[in-house]
Amino acid sequence: MAMETVDVLPLNLLDAYACWELNRRCFPERETYDLATFRVLLDSPDSVSYKALDGQRRMVGFLVGLVDRDASLGRGRGQLLGSGHIIAVGVAPEARRQGHARRLLEAAERGFRRRGITIVHLEVHATNVAACQLYTNAGYSVTQRLARYYADGDDALKMVKALA
Repeated sequence: MAMETVDVLPLNLLDAYACWELNRRCFPERETYDLATFRVLLDSPDSVSYKALDGQRRMVGFLVGLVDRDASLGRGRGQLLGSGHIIAVGVAPEARRQGHARRLLEAAERGFRRRGITIVHLEVHATNVAACQLYTNAGYSVTQRLARYYADGDDALKMVKALA
């Protein structure tokens, strides 16, 4: 039975635990972020992150993104670089292939545009055919292959999209 997405809403610090739990269901342990990392990411003023909720208001998907800043500028938040980074996208195993990741991606791109971001980048497992297809269909292009990027030794594909 398909779960219908009721809403795609911004993620915030209060969602960190639920996001962490879902992340652990979506990815192998060596590829997950810890709870403290989710708290830092979701509490950042540069967060551009969203959750997909099912009809029972359960989180069935998440996307964590950040506005890129030049941290080498010393104190403060750094200079806005005009790009955004999609750090993690996860959809519950039982809720996959229902358009949740696409809706999350569209929401994040709108969020990045509202922040003045003109280009978005991400890394994806080179062997994750479904995710690569999702990003390709959404207009992302492979710009680089990153050898042995992941903890399991898998390569990553660096993908980029210009936001119009």
